[in-house]
Amino acid sequence: MEYSDMEGGVCIFLFENAWKYITYHKYNSIILLIAIVWGGLFPLLAVNDINDVIRDGEVSRYEDASRVVVIEYMMEYKSEAEIEEAISRCQEKELFETAGYAFSQNEIVYADDESYTCGICSISERYLHLAGCELISGEFLSPDDYAADEEKVCLLGTRGALVEDGVRVGDVIEIAGENYRVKGIVRAPRSYGSVLVPYADTADLFSVLGTHFQYQIITYGEEQPNPRSLARSLFRLDDGNEGLIEARTGAELEEIYYDSIWKVNRYRILRAAIVVVLAGISLLLLFAGIILREKKDMAVRIALGGSRTMLWLESVIRNLLLVLSAFCITLLLYPGISKMIMGTGSRLLFRTVLQVGISVTVLVVLIDSIVFFVGFRRRNVVQTLKE
Repeated sequence: MEYSDMEGGVCIFLFENAWKYITYHKYNSIILLIAIVWGGLFPLLAVNDINDVIRDGEVSRYEDASRVVVIEYMMEYKSEAEIEEAISRCQEKELFETAGYAFSQNEIVYADDESYTCGICSISERYLHLAGCELISGEFLSPDDYAADEEKVCLLGTRGALVEDGVRVGDVIEIAGENYRVKGIVRAPRSYGSVLVPYADTADLFSVLGTHFQYQIITYGEEQPNPRSLARSLFRLDDGNEGLIEARTGAELEEIYYDSIWKVNRYRILRAAIVVVLAGISLLLLFAGIILREKKDMAVRIALGGSRTMLWLESVIRNLLLVLSAFCITLLLYPGISKMIMGTGSRLLFRTVLQVGISVTVLVVLIDSIVFFVGFRRRNVVQTLKE
């Protein structure tokens, strides 16, 4: 028999022994499985919370912050044609290559007979790319969606009340008597609104309100732009509106943004880290107790000539089978349980699944190794058999 065949036979033997042990002690195994499933939800929630904060930061980074200027201001509604004309003038002067613009206003939105106060963010075609948005599900807006005679569609931000309350791609929401089909759900941390609609769609809605709106224009162009000069080139600034406008480079804005995001989320990250540490300690104690409970059986098998290495491998496989089964069940239950615990369904990031899965696997192997090294030395085995 070749060595590889022998090795394969040993692996099968170990898996069979591990599975027989689990099924023989089925009631204990079921209780352990339930404990691991329930306990695994909390590190998943905690790690996912940390990853969510980190992902917001990643998505919000500009491709080249040194070539970006963001102009934000409060002013009367301007039509799409007026803004396009101003942007064209700046492009003719080669002040920047591309620009995206948006304005936002709070409005009542209806979905499934419920009403919500949402920020409506009207965006140009280039805005999504320049602002840094990530598609979670569905599709981004297409050029056809900006045509006046097309079906009215929108995007929803992941942080908005509509998504948190279960509105998904394909659902219809109502804004000012008009129906909008949800085309996609996006991660858009920098956007002021949670409902993103094509700019042209809101002309009739907002142009007659005669109030001030929060505008944002993102430009991408020369390497060291002067924000105030760009603002003056785009719009006439005088004593009346000079104080209502802010213009910063992308680098300045990123520094402000990341400083604030970590301050706001510091408690959230600290809380999650504490949960992860406690979960790790609980898992350590749980599996250490499981292995030590089998101490007498292990001692007998070692005394009868059983290999410590083989017994260690069998214990590792047995515990990993329990953890793998529990982890799969936890992933299936995660959306419902997270909604029950947090009041809203939390979307599980793939990186979270990898991080928690690999960490638990390493932890189980480490625990088995430590317990076997400490608890099943020759003197300990002899003492156990005497007792």
